[in-house]
Amino acid sequence: MAGMWFVLVLSGCVAIATLVPATDGAILRLTCETVNDKCLLKNIYATEDDRFKAIRNEGYQSVIEFFDCHIHTLPPIPYIGKVKADAINLVRIEENTFSTIRGLDVSYNRLREFSPKAFEYPSELLELNLSGNPTLKDFAFLSQLDHLTDLNMADMKLELELLDSGTFADMSYLTRLNMSDNRISSVPVGMFSSLTRLERLDLSRNSITRIAPGAFAIDLSYAYEEYGFFQQSLDFDLSYNNIGIIENHAFMHARRIDLRNNKLIGIGQYAFNNQTALRTLVLAGNVQLKNFDFLHNLPALHQLDMSRMNFTFEGVPRNVFDDLDSLTTLILSHNQITEVPIGIFAELQSLNFINLRHNKIKHIEFGTFSMRKYDLIDEIDLSYNDIKELNFLVFVPLKYLKTLLLHGNKISYINAKQLTRNKSLFNFGIQNSNVRCYDLVDLLGSLKLVLEPNEFISDLPNIDGIRCQP
Repeated sequence: MAGMWFVLVLSGCVAIATLVPATDGAILRLTCETVNDKCLLKNIYATEDDRFKAIRNEGYQSVIEFFDCHIHTLPPIPYIGKVKADAINLVRIEENTFSTIRGLDVSYNRLREFSPKAFEYPSELLELNLSGNPTLKDFAFLSQLDHLTDLNMADMKLELELLDSGTFADMSYLTRLNMSDNRISSVPVGMFSSLTRLERLDLSRNSITRIAPGAFAIDLSYAYEEYGFFQQSLDFDLSYNNIGIIENHAFMHARRIDLRNNKLIGIGQYAFNNQTALRTLVLAGNVQLKNFDFLHNLPALHQLDMSRMNFTFEGVPRNVFDDLDSLTTLILSHNQITEVPIGIFAELQSLNFINLRHNKIKHIEFGTFSMRKYDLIDEIDLSYNDIKELNFLVFVPLKYLKTLLLHGNKISYINAKQLTRNKSLFNFGIQNSNVRCYDLVDLLGSLKLVLEPNEFISDLPNIDGIRCQP
C-alpha cells in the first residue's frame, strides 16, 4: 500500500454519527462520496470532544477533500496521495493522523498544534501548504519532513526568529519555498544554505530592511559552469519589502532577483558574487538608488528593469552599462529622462530591446543608438515622451530594427521617405499623436501600423484605427 497514491478530498462528505454520552462527545463515521474520482467529505461539524472512525475509502480514490466542514482535528487518514483540508477551522493535527501521504493542504485554518508524530512515514510527504495559519508558532514537526519539494508558509505573520536555525537543515530536496506576506524583518545568515536544490524562494511583501553578506549564499548542487558562467535556475522574489542596503556577497547563485518596490539606497559593488551568473534583475520602484557600480560585475545579465525609479542620466557615469556584455533587454520606462547621452548604449553588444516610454525626452540625436561592436537592436520604444520633431534618418543605421514605437508623442509630421529608408523596419506605432492622416497613408504600403492595446479608434478620423489629423 505504501506505493499507492490516494487523494482524500473532504468536501461534500456525509458524516454518520453514532452518539455516545455527552461527556465523551460523539463518534463520527465518515463515508466517502465519490465525486470526480475524489473521496469527498462535506458538511461535517465536529466539536473539540468528537472523535472519528477511520475514513471508509472503498473506491480507493487518491484524493480526499473536506468541503464546507467545521472540525477541530482531522480523522485518521488511510494510505492516500493527497488531502485537501483548507479553511475548515482546524485547530490541531494529532499523532498518527497520516500513514503514507504525498500532498497535504491545511491552509487558512486556525492551527495551533501540529504533532511531530503526525506522519507514520514523514519522508513520503512531498508538498505541504501551511499558509494562512497565523496562530501556528511551533514548527518542530518540519524537521521530520526531509523529502519535501514544495513548502508554502505564506501569510502566517511569521518571523524567522520563531524558526530554529536548523529547520531547513535536512530539506535537501526542497525546490520551492514560499514565505511571502509575513513579518520577516531580517534573514539570518545560513538559514537557507542547506537548500541545495532550491529553485524559487519567495520572500515578497515582508519587512526586510537589509541583506547581509551570505544571507542568500546557497551552494546549489545542480549549478554547473558553462562558457565561463554558472548555470542554475534559482529565483528570488524580494519585492515589496523595506530593503535599503544589500551588502557585498549577499548572493552566491541566482538566475533572477526581483527587488521591485523596496527602499534601496545602496547595493554593494560585489553584492552579486561572480558565481551568481544573474540573468534577470528587477530594480523597478527604487526611487532613491543612485549608485550603479554593481552593474559592472554582472557580465551574464540578460534583462535589467530600472523603471519607475525617477532615474535620469544626469550625474550618471557614461560607462554605467559598459560591462553588460550579455544584456538583451533594458527597461528604463516611467522615469525622468530628458535626454539620452550619445554613446550611453555603445558597449551593449547584445542589446535587442530598449524601453524608454513614459519619460520626458524631447530630442533624439544621431548616434544615440549606435553600437560599437554589434548592432542587434530590433525594437525601440519611445512612446509617451515630449518629442515634437524627429529626423527619422537617426534610425537608418540600425540594420536589424524591426519595431519602432512612438505612441503618445507630439509629432505632427512623418517623413515617410526617411522612415522607410530603414529596410528592416516592419512595425511602426504612432497612436495618440498629432500626425496627419495622409502621412499614415504614405506608410501603408511599406510598414505595419501597430496600435496600443484596446485603443482602436472608429468614431474619429483615423487610418487603420489610428487617430489622425485630416
